[in-house]
Amino acid sequence: MATFTYDWESTTPSPLKFQVMGAEAFKKQFGSITESFDKGINPITKAPVKKRLARVFKWRIELLSDDQGMISIWSANWEGSKGKPDGQIYSLRVPRESCPEGLPSDGTGYFSPDLMKYVVINPTSYDELKSVGVRLITSELSERSGKYVSVNGSCAEVLGRGVCIMASKGLGKSTHVYGLAGWTEDGTTKFHSDGWLFADVKNKVAFSPEKKHYFKGMPSLSLTLRRILSRSRKRDGESSLVKTVVVMDGFLADPKEFMGKDKFTKKCKLNTFIILKRDMDDQWLIRPLSAKDAVDLLEAGVLSSSGDPYFNPFVIRTLQRDQKRRQMYEQLLSGGSIYLVNARAQPWITQTLIRGLALEEWSWAKLVNGQVYALRGEKYEALFKVGGDGSKIKQPARASPGIA
Repeated sequence: MATFTYDWESTTPSPLKFQVMGAEAFKKQFGSITESFDKGINPITKAPVKKRLARVFKWRIELLSDDQGMISIWSANWEGSKGKPDGQIYSLRVPRESCPEGLPSDGTGYFSPDLMKYVVINPTSYDELKSVGVRLITSELSERSGKYVSVNGSCAEVLGRGVCIMASKGLGKSTHVYGLAGWTEDGTTKFHSDGWLFADVKNKVAFSPEKKHYFKGMPSLSLTLRRILSRSRKRDGESSLVKTVVVMDGFLADPKEFMGKDKFTKKCKLNTFIILKRDMDDQWLIRPLSAKDAVDLLEAGVLSSSGDPYFNPFVIRTLQRDQKRRQMYEQLLSGGSIYLVNARAQPWITQTLIRGLALEEWSWAKLVNGQVYALRGEKYEALFKVGGDGSKIKQPARASPGIA
């Protein structure tokens, strides 16, 4: 398996923050820098600048950087493209001792939606380009198209049915999507995307934009994915790469290689939508939602740790844009099965319930006195009883007390 890494030299952790600027303010602060970069030179250090045009779903995004490591990982992450860019990312290195007065602090990004330009000074990780710059530009472009939405979610295909999981950070999107994708060995379950995808709202089709997937490093990976990566290296006789992946801060890997060629798809039909929350006071583990109720919940941002609607930091929040965004999400979710899943129990319980939703085995579930009940047809059935340490007790009771 080819693994691409880059050792970022910085003493400041990445804040992964950005500021939105109007066209005139952006030109005033960064105009001379971007013009010089367009000509192939860093105006501060006089270092040569390289350009790489990438295809990110429907759009051409250009990276301009004086950092060869950044150029290398960018080129490996995306398919190459030709033509005029739809958006540009400027990444430049400036020694602190020669940093002009008023220049932004390390890692902070500046985005002009009017110009479709994003500037970041001394990025502290590739994540500041990929998870901030690329997503800001393509999210704006997709909304303007009126045909696509950039979804902050993970997706897997189960028996030909796409399952999209949307949630705030830390609730288990990665854990559960890899759990679904790695569920079987015969290709009936497939990995699609982890954390980000594009969706065609009319045809309800999900697209995975990356050629190779970027991971922030082993400490950030779910246990499920760590096991998959470890198995893939043992299977391919590349156990020596395990150490490389573990010690580096971030890496790129090809899902066709670590999942298997028949276990990955870049395109799938969306049938099931799962919204994760965590509420320890709510006994309900699964509730079905209508498209309207789901959009109400997503739009309010009450399940997002940052308060952002749809778990997405949208840069334009006008009444007209909010209405358009709502219409697009309602169209995407309509006709699909939508569930609110409470991840208050142990991860293996949530994983089991999500698998049942993917197979349409149940539509409601509740935790009562340590017993998990799910609605099959018209009756609640005891799935399993949970011990005080979270372990599964093999002989569940069959009664269904207190389910209403």
